[in-house]
Amino acid sequence: MWGFSAISRFLRTEDGTATVEFVIVFPIIIIIFVAAFETAMLLTRQVIMERSLDSAVRHLRLTSGLSVTHDAIRENICENSPVLLNCNEALLLDLRVIDQDTYNLPDYHTLCVDRSGVVNPANEFTPGAQNELMLVRVCALVDRILPISGLGLDLTRDDTGAIHLTAATIFVNEPE
Repeated sequence: MWGFSAISRFLRTEDGTATVEFVIVFPIIIIIFVAAFETAMLLTRQVIMERSLDSAVRHLRLTSGLSVTHDAIRENICENSPVLLNCNEALLLDLRVIDQDTYNLPDYHTLCVDRSGVVNPANEFTPGAQNELMLVRVCALVDRILPISGLGLDLTRDDTGAIHLTAATIFVNEPE
């Protein structure tokens, strides 16, 4: 049925060339868009978490007679971090005294808690005394929007693929 002329005529037609280009280019553009959006969301969460930590530490330093508990500081941070989903469950704090003779700091990769509730290693919560140098670290687990985008290949993650956002600050306990 199909003769040589029909096949050669079919091969010469240019109908649908724009559709082929669209099918090739559209998925690439969508993946780049989603990766850019996801990067923007991660950076926004990081900046807001750092600002909330600074605000909580300022409140901690300036309020005299404040009872310092893990939950109270976490609630203060979560109140100021609306973009951190499930903040009270996903946020972990580490408050410790820095030895002013050695200035040894803990490894920042091992702060976060995984989804099973295991802290690796166990965090400290030591309010410290007057004139002591204090380190406050915060870690939150954040899920990616598009797991196949390859975003954050070098970011710290747990077994479920959640990205660890961390923030830290240092302050001195003021004398009363």
